[in-house]
Parts: sequence; structure tokens; C-alpha cells
Amino acid sequence: MIDLSPELAAILMLGGIFVGVLLGYPLAISIGGVGIVIGLLAFGPRIAGELYYGRFYSGLENYVLLAVPLFIFMGIMLEHSGVAEGMYDALYLSFGGLRGGLAITTVLIGTVVAACVGIIGASVTMLALIALPAMINRGYDRSLAAGCVAGGGSLGILIPPSVMLVVYGPMANLSVGRLFFGAFIPGFLLSAMYIAYIVVRCIIQPNLAPPVPAAERSQPASVKLYKLLKSMLPPTLLILAVLGSIFFGVAAPTEAAGVGALAATLLAIGYRKLTWPILKQTAMDTVRTSGMVLLIGAMAFAFVGIFMRANCDDVVTRFLLAAPG
Repeated sequence: MIDLSPELAAILMLGGIFVGVLLGYPLAISIGGVGIVIGLLAFGPRIAGELYYGRFYSGLENYVLLAVPLFIFMGIMLEHSGVAEGMYDALYLSFGGLRGGLAITTVLIGTVVAACVGIIGASVTMLALIALPAMINRGYDRSLAAGCVAGGGSLGILIPPSVMLVVYGPMANLSVGRLFFGAFIPGFLLSAMYIAYIVVRCIIQPNLAPPVPAAERSQPASVKLYKLLKSMLPPTLLILAVLGSIFFGVAAPTEAAGVGALAATLLAIGYRKLTWPILKQTAMDTVRTSGMVLLIGAMAFAFVGIFMRANCDDVVTRFLLAAPG
């Protein structure tokens, strides 16, 4: 064993993760590998093994984490259901005449999908396939179009039901329902700020996002309203089923995730998109993504055990308290 000061251990552990990620190793391997190496060097194989095994196992057996594969299944099934395509077509008719209208539509779709999905992979993929080609083909600036897809798609990491919050809650001994409630307003505020930025930017530089020609959106107002209501009803019901049951205390996040997975499957059936190959692909993608997320969470939980055993948490506390202000 090597006598490591808390300061040196903190530098080695945090720096090791940074170097591992830069070298291209998966995040779970970087976190887990650094924790094991420092644990063996500082405390020996017995203590390091007990710390790692105990925290790894206790992290994975947390009941709340059952919501992770259910929310992921819900998101992937929703991606195959065709809900996003219907919403984009309806909002396209409503906002296409504005400068930057398609960019605003992209952020709005990202916001609604984020409140239905919980994982950014599904929302970014949907927006990249649906919204990005439409903007590029109509003369939108490529950087603005890509930024709208990246920003709108990434809202899923914050707006509930965020899988990140489901993983973080048990690790920090915080209520996932309270985290959802706390992230709700900041998530939608961020979405509103994205839209405000697009509007201001397009006023200053109108050539970045030309309006869609009137011939492409020439439909009666009643038809536009019908399409909008028809496309927004399914995701609204899904959001109420999942988040409403959590916020009103009807169900815990895990049970609400089960309701969401069932509702997404029913939506796919209603849109006539549910087939055996899609169900099989959804299940396989859920297993892969859930395994990756849970491995990262368990490795991080075990890493924190070594980090705190080496008194590195005191180093971080003193560093933050010494900061100005």
C-alpha cells in the first residue's frame, strides 16, 4: 500500500477520469478503472474489494433504478411510434411562415419529446432525421440548424422524466420525484430561452432562416388547428400519465415508468407501427442502453466509496469553501 495524501488522491482520481475519457475509453471503464487502481494502491485488495463490491451491489439493487430500463423502453418505443413526425408536420404548418419558424418548431418538438422520453439519444436521433433535412433543404444556416437539433434534443437530460435524474437520485439519497419537480421549470425555461435566441438572431440576420413558401403551407386554419390538436393529444396524455402520476403522488417514479412504457406501446399500436421486428429491436436497444447507464451509475457509486475513504471529499469541500464569494 502507498500512503497517499487526500490532495494527491483527489488529483489522481479526478485527473485519471479526465485522461481516460480523452483517450477514448468508455466513461464506465474510466471511472471504474481509476477507482480500483487507487483503491488497491491506497488500501490494499481486501478493503478496496469490499468497498467496491459493497457499493456496486447496493447501488444496483436500489428499487428506484428499475425505472431506468422502463423509461428507456418508453423512449425508444415512442421513437418508433411516429408521434414526433405527426407533431412536426402540424407545427410545420403553424410556424413555417415565420423567419426561423422551422428552428422554433425543432426546439418545441425537442421539448415535448423530452417530456415524453427521458433520454437524449432518442430525441436527438428523431430531430436529426426529421427536422435537420427540412431546415437544410429550405436554405437554413447549417450551424443554426445543427444547433437547434443539438440544443432541443439535449433537453431530455433535464426535463422530466430524465433518466439522469433517476440515476442521480439514489446515489445522492434524494427523492427522484422531488428532483423531477425541481427540474421541470428550469427545463422549460431553457427551452424558452432557446426559442427567444432563435427569434432575436433571425431578426438581426434574416438570411439565416428564410420562411417556408406560402404554397407549401397553404391550408385552411381549421385544418391546421385540427392537425395540431390531433398530433399534440397523444404526447400530452403520455406526459400526464407519467409526470402527473408522480407529481400528484399517485405513483412512484418506478411505477410511473411502467405506466409510460405501456402507454408508449399503446401509442405505437394506435399509430399501427408496432410490429415484431420493431418490438424486438426496441427490447434489444433497451437492454444495451440500460446496461450502459446502470454500469456507469454503479461504477460511479463505487468510485465515490474509494473517493470518500481517501478523504478526498474534504479536499473538494475546502476547495469550494475557499472560492471567492
